[in-house]
Amino acid sequence: MTLLWKTLVDLKEPAILIRLFVPFVVGLIVVSLMGYGLFGFILTSDFVTQSTFVQDFQSWQQQAEETIGAVPLIGGLILWFLGFTVAVIAGMLGIVLGSYLVLLFAMIVTGFMTDSLVKVVHDKHYPHTVYHGHGSMVEMIWKLVKFGLLMLLLIVVTFPLLFVPLINVVWFWLIGFLFFHFALVLDVGQVILPEPLFKKLKPISNWSPTFSIGVLYALSIFPIISFFAPVLAVIALSHYYFDQLSLEPVPNRDADAIID
Repeated sequence: MTLLWKTLVDLKEPAILIRLFVPFVVGLIVVSLMGYGLFGFILTSDFVTQSTFVQDFQSWQQQAEETIGAVPLIGGLILWFLGFTVAVIAGMLGIVLGSYLVLLFAMIVTGFMTDSLVKVVHDKHYPHTVYHGHGSMVEMIWKLVKFGLLMLLLIVVTFPLLFVPLINVVWFWLIGFLFFHFALVLDVGQVILPEPLFKKLKPISNWSPTFSIGVLYALSIFPIISFFAPVLAVIALSHYYFDQLSLEPVPNRDADAIID
């Protein structure tokens, strides 16, 4: 909770407020254009509406409704219940997947501001703590791509869970959280920490930063908050990593910087 409180207190800084709304403004424009474009394509494109799959599904749906509706006494009730269940599942998945899209875009935009966000936190709260970071942009992107592909493979392997109510939402939420945590810890950690200390602090079992990231990720289920969650997470991680770095003996930090 301390990290979250420090993060919220930092929102009064003009430099952070400006960066906080950059993903919101850019993301709102791009995601809206993409969403309306895709929605219009689905409604008007013959490629979608006249496809064999869509026509076969509509035919199967009509036959199923006629068969179930013909059941005496309870046919109508069964149809209502199935329709309600499908609507609830589709709505929940729509919210989760929609928030994923917004969050992913906000993470990309925030990635270009990580260095400046870290510098604002450093200059305001930790001016006497020297930091050098480690690694390169290419190395970070390669690690993100590998982990992202691993998460996609996990989604493919567990695809049947998509049709299990409640479990589907929890499972896909967890997969998204794993990527959110990995990406932000890697991004901020490479900017601030020497590699030995980064390896020590990066595990998800490091509960203090993991809890803060988890709270922000949980709130990102609401699409509007998704625009702000990555920026807030970068601020929270910056506080945690600078706190830990300040506890390191100065000679060790300098030696790590020379080695890097």
